[in-house]
Amino acid sequence: MKKSSTKIIALCLCALLAVSGIAMTAFAQNSDGDETEKQEKTETVSAADDADVSKDETVYVLAGANGSVQKIIVSDWIKNSSGKAAVNDKSELTDVENVKGDETYTMSGDDMRVWDARGNDIYYQGSIEKELPVDLSISYKLDGKPISADDLVGKSGRVTIRFDYQNRQYETVDIDGKQEKIYVPFAMLTGVLLDDDVFTNVDVANGKLINDGSRTAVIGIAFPGLQENLAISRDKLEIPDYVEISADANNFRLDTTVTLATNEVFNELDADGLDSVSELGASMDELTDGMNQLLDGSSQLYDGLAALLEKSDELADGIGQLAAGAESLKNGTGSLDAGAAELQAGAAQLSEGLNALASNNDTLNGGARQVFDTLLSAANTQLAAAGLDVPALTVENYAQVLNGVIASLNGNAAYGQAQSADAAAGARSLIALKASLDSYNVFFSGLQSYTAGVADAAAGAGNLKAGTDDLKAGTSELAAGASELCEGILTLKNGTPALVDGITRLRDGAMQLSEGLKEFNETGIGKLADAADGDLSGLMTRFRATRDVSLRYKNFAGASEDMDGQVKFIYRTDAAE
Repeated sequence: MKKSSTKIIALCLCALLAVSGIAMTAFAQNSDGDETEKQEKTETVSAADDADVSKDETVYVLAGANGSVQKIIVSDWIKNSSGKAAVNDKSELTDVENVKGDETYTMSGDDMRVWDARGNDIYYQGSIEKELPVDLSISYKLDGKPISADDLVGKSGRVTIRFDYQNRQYETVDIDGKQEKIYVPFAMLTGVLLDDDVFTNVDVANGKLINDGSRTAVIGIAFPGLQENLAISRDKLEIPDYVEISADANNFRLDTTVTLATNEVFNELDADGLDSVSELGASMDELTDGMNQLLDGSSQLYDGLAALLEKSDELADGIGQLAAGAESLKNGTGSLDAGAAELQAGAAQLSEGLNALASNNDTLNGGARQVFDTLLSAANTQLAAAGLDVPALTVENYAQVLNGVIASLNGNAAYGQAQSADAAAGARSLIALKASLDSYNVFFSGLQSYTAGVADAAAGAGNLKAGTDDLKAGTSELAAGASELCEGILTLKNGTPALVDGITRLRDGAMQLSEGLKEFNETGIGKLADAADGDLSGLMTRFRATRDVSLRYKNFAGASEDMDGQVKFIYRTDAAE
């Protein structure tokens, strides 16, 4: 490293102090549960915490492997500390969505978003198309020659990966009577994991390496624009504004990289301490205290991971039981689907048979009616031959007409014995005729009832077939879903050993991080003043200007004028593979 390495480390310590808390907050904002919210509110340190309403904004930048921006997603947390019923919020975001509650908003006439907070904090997310305050670009070289990430994949040789950060966010302020640009002092913390099967002999400029036996974690830090803000000669102290990784690569591929950008480093500087050169030491003492808190936090992280590792066996047992249950569910839904298929086939056969039977209904009914009409015609002929003048017999009136004739013949018996022997013979003949017609009428009525029943049964069978079709479709989807669930849980089960191994490595890495922070703490704080060549007054003026500019930069997507806040950026690049 260069001769100014100890001074660079001093700056790194300042950034790590703020970034550690920010990383925890970013993690908490993407988790659920009351404990997470408590952790967020406890670990996020900001001057905005005392305000009635403030906004904690996290900007997620999704970028390509070269750092080019693909999409920006903004997550906002409005802290409603005073429990206001309604909260006014101004933002340039589109597609705004409440991500933690059911609070809604309305738009006022001045494009203000008025949240119906009901005393609650508001967590929402949206999209934006806007120039970022700091541009990230990633360039690659193979054996000293520039190459794109896509072309580099699969190649071998000495690889250089450089992260450059261009600060675009500044204010023009008065510095000792001269108008100068003062950039918002962003600390850029970049993290990269390098597979030891791919990368060996790893070096990093403006960063630190941690190896767990199978991967090398690279943590780089830069402060774009801070060199210009403090007007420090690069010959005396070069404040890093890039991170560069060099390594021997075999079949190159690179996982996703993550970069945190925050201006909270300078926001935490004590303004009163900066007002007096003699109090510079006190300000450094505050940074030392903060570093000690960070060391305590890293130790707690190690203890937490150790406890998690102890519980990993219980987790593995639970996943095994879940996999067994998923297998049983898969088998049961398969049997159900097979039974539904048989039921579907049977219902189809039943429907086809009844439809075929019902198709003969009209023929049967028509033929029976024709026979009935023939019988009635014969009866009419018989009555006419007997000299009886009666209405023509029909299906509807034959019984009434014949009953009347029979009754009249029986009544004529009073005229004489011979004549009575002849109402009697005629009556018996008519009675026999009516009985014959009645018998056929019973058959005819029964046939109509039968054909009507066949039609109803055919319609019911059609409905049954449609129902079994729907049932079969549902059981097929259920069986497919159960199969996918089973496969997913089996994948989870098979990955459990790797999870346990990963927790073990995280625990070991947390110990290395704690030890590394101790080393930083022992070699870093208080070195920055050496670069001022004794002109601490001028340096403090620039420090104050930098801090003031930093404090005024509170959001990216916008906020109402009376709302305090803070903002951080998380850049995630695509893997090169």
